Amino acid sequence: MTRTAPLARLLVAFALVGAGLVNMGLVRGAFPRPHGVFSLVVGAAELVVAVLVLRGTATRGADPAVLARVAVGALAVTSVLGIAMAVAEGTHVGAAAAAASLQLAAACVVGATARPARGRPGADRPDRSRTGPAATAAGRRPRAAVSLAILFVGAVAVSTVASAGLTDTEAGARAVPHGQHHLPDLPGLEGHHHGR
Repeated sequence: MTRTAPLARLLVAFALVGAGLVNMGLVRGAFPRPHGVFSLVVGAAELVVAVLVLRGTATRGADPAVLARVAVGALAVTSVLGIAMAVAEGTHVGAAAAAASLQLAAACVVGATARPARGRPGADRPDRSRTGPAATAAGRRPRAAVSLAILFVGAVAVSTVASAGLTDTEAGARAVPHGQHHLPDLPGLEGHHHGR
């Protein structure tokens, strides 16, 4: 496992959660049709896999490189099929494109981090015998800051794409606009209402 594996795992999980939510949003209004069934199965699978990725669940007896290739292939195929079904049915192409972009982003991260290291084994590991504790601690701070910045950018990107995709679904179209929901009137209290 490389040093970037925890960061890559989080980014993949972010992308899978976003794609899964968009796919689940596509189910409403399209369910009995093939695209609705496809979105339900793929969205549920993405959410389950995202949880497993976040937990760092290891698969026993499986080669990580083979699993990575299977994951990249599955994500690529589901993204193409999702867009093709949306175009064929003539609805929610924007949501399907958003889900596909998140799936492809997850596939890119998996593919980039699953490459076998070139050169001799252990060549990418730092030689701790030549560095002191002060140098090691100083090296961790910038790496942690860079990792947090990458996670922040990844989270903002995923939430932006997922939100845009969800607005193109029927569930998003029927959602109550922000600022127009209110609490029920209670006896002796004036109803709370956001509005202009």
